[in-house]
Amino acid sequence: MQKVTRFGVSVPTKLIKQFDEVIDRERYKNRSKAITELIRSKVSETEFFKGSHVLIGTITYLFDPSVRSVCARLHEVTATSKAHIISTTTTATQNEKMLGVIICSGDWFDIKDTYRLVNTAKGVIYCNTSFANPFIEE
Repeated sequence: MQKVTRFGVSVPTKLIKQFDEVIDRERYKNRSKAITELIRSKVSETEFFKGSHVLIGTITYLFDPSVRSVCARLHEVTATSKAHIISTTTTATQNEKMLGVIICSGDWFDIKDTYRLVNTAKGVIYCNTSFANPFIEE
């Protein structure tokens, strides 16, 4: 088991009440678990923007397959990406659009470039990323 450090935090009463509501809604076991997750997320985000570590994550996008050449462009982006593309998948949605997910790893700058190329492809309606530092301590 990893060593833990206990510390005190002063938080405005109204804010902690709102945080407790989030803890209940998100079904955390306790404040410590919720705060640990927030700290881990912030540390991971900081490393993400430094570009100093290999990151893993997803690029999720919604696109209109009826737009001429969008599928070919998306394939070209993944085939030429400097990021390591682990997996790609697409699935039809209920409104004749397609949802795509790219699972990738690599340097922040390479992943950012892949995201930018997907996001700016004609026919892409929505694009978002979610990444984590696989080396972050528990």
